[in-house]
Parts: sequence; structure tokens; C-alpha cells
Amino acid sequence: MSLKRFASSLLVACALGSGVGATAEAAPHATSLTLYATAEQEQYVDNSDSLQRGEGNNPFGNYKDLAPLANKNASGPFPGDEALFSFNLYADASLKTKAGSAIFTCQYNLNKNAFCDASFQLAAGGTLMASGAFNFTASKFSLAVVGGYGGSAGKRGSVLDVPSANHAQKLSFRFS
Repeated sequence: MSLKRFASSLLVACALGSGVGATAEAAPHATSLTLYATAEQEQYVDNSDSLQRGEGNNPFGNYKDLAPLANKNASGPFPGDEALFSFNLYADASLKTKAGSAIFTCQYNLNKNAFCDASFQLAAGGTLMASGAFNFTASKFSLAVVGGYGGSAGKRGSVLDVPSANHAQKLSFRFS
């Protein structure tokens, strides 16, 4: 992860009140974790105030793991809509060793921007909690890791999500 991207995600984290340190250099004890995620299920909730507006207009399409979600119908999501995603987590890009699962809950506002809360249940023990905002059409984004429990209690930092092979997303966690 570039220092510029890391600094940007730290600014988001600080704005959310997570208490993350200012730079990677300022945290010599920083650790990292890399996981790979594949979509398992998704559910789109059309909360429009007009029954006609949402009729047949699911921006996520019918779920099939063939294309990135950002390439679906370009006319939504709309303010007030929600999306729920579940993911399988893997230890490496081969997607053979399961490392846990994740749930994303996203609420959309204006201009296809969403605020998402994420929970990463790790097979090794513990759960990480992250949150942040990004645009529906973004191919990569970062979230602030705002805490955890179990073996991940007290963890703070960021996670960068970028496309990977085999319809997966690479999750690069950085803890301070």
C-alpha cells in the first residue's frame, strides 16, 4: 500500500474518531495482515419512497460471481438504499485455505456514495470491525479498522481493498 493511500485512509480513520496514529513511520510496532475475499451472497434493499422507481432497478443485478459489483446497472443505487454482502476470506490468492468470513452492510446516500460497516470474523480467532465511505463505482477503497474483539481486541488501523485474480478482492490490513 502506498504511503499516500495509507495516509488518506488514516485521515478517514481519524475523522471517524478511531484514534489511529498519523503515519506508518510514527508506529514502529505496526503489523499487517493480507487476506483475499470472494463474494458469497448479496442482498439489495430498495428503500425508495416510490414503488415505481425501484421496480426492476436493482443496481447489483441478479447475483452471479462473474463480474465486479461496480459494473452492474448504472442507474442506482439511490439515497436510502442498502446493500448487505457476505464474503469468504482466504489466506492467499489461491483461495484454497479458508481464513474466515466477512459481512458488509452499506447504506447509500447522494451520488452513489455509501457508508459501510464491515465485520471480519477470523478463523484464527477474533473479529475485526471496520467502517468507511466510498463510491459504488470504485474499484478499490479503504476502510478504517476501528476495533475488534477476541484475539483482535484493541486493533486499530486501516484495510485497503483492491481487485485480485479469480474474482477475489485483496484485503491489506495495516495495524498500528
